[in-house]
Amino acid sequence: MTTVSKQLLVEQWQTLHNNHENYESYALIIKLVAVAITLFALAFSVTSIVTLLLATLWLQEGIWKTYQQRTVNAIIEIEGKLDLNEAEQTDESMKPYLVYKQFQTNRPAVKALIAEYISNSLKPTVVYPYVPLMFLVFIF
Repeated sequence: MTTVSKQLLVEQWQTLHNNHENYESYALIIKLVAVAITLFALAFSVTSIVTLLLATLWLQEGIWKTYQQRTVNAIIEIEGKLDLNEAEQTDESMKPYLVYKQFQTNRPAVKALIAEYISNSLKPTVVYPYVPLMFLVFIF
């Protein structure tokens, strides 16, 4: 692979990686909107439909995470092209661009992956704010 084509792949990798990180920001915005809607609903006593709105926002965040995963898939494709052959293994400058490929290689089998998803779904950073907000709406 030529130096120019490697550089173009690295630039594409960087762009996609930045997009991947931006999806995290969008997920946070969705969570903040969920909090704002709940506070508005509680302040004006219109909690009847809020649970449905919160579930919709939770699903919307899931959709954003799906887009994010598709970006990861494109990054892994690029990393496959950047993957170093045996003769180039000493070139340390290319190794940082293989992070997604290495992650994909270490991904567990389906059952273990499902267990990992459930485990991660129960982490406070994912549960929050949806479950607490839904609980808050139910008690009012």
